[in-house]
Amino acid sequence: MNIVSAVIIVSLAVAGLVAVFREISLRLFTCRDECTVMYITRINANDDNIEFVLRSALAKRRWSADKNSVSAVCLNCELNDKNRKICERICREYGFARIMTKDEFLKSLD
Repeated sequence: MNIVSAVIIVSLAVAGLVAVFREISLRLFTCRDECTVMYITRINANDDNIEFVLRSALAKRRWSADKNSVSAVCLNCELNDKNRKICERICREYGFARIMTKDEFLKSLD
């Protein structure tokens, strides 16, 4: 029983150290001014792994210190119907992501 409890304690200690180092690095490397972060990912119109690419790009938000300043935009640049539906479904799942056309995106930058 001592070995099992030692393994559990060591694994919890490692998890705690990782969490502490994550918080320290987020505090050190964040910008202090009011800023917005954009993650841009290139997706081909007939890409087969579009869901994996989008979910991995949107998962980067959890590593940001200020989650309110991070938003995601899926640009509809001639996507086929299947990929557009995947983008719309993922944008519904993640509340901070939106799907836009190029013109809507350019207007939102102004």
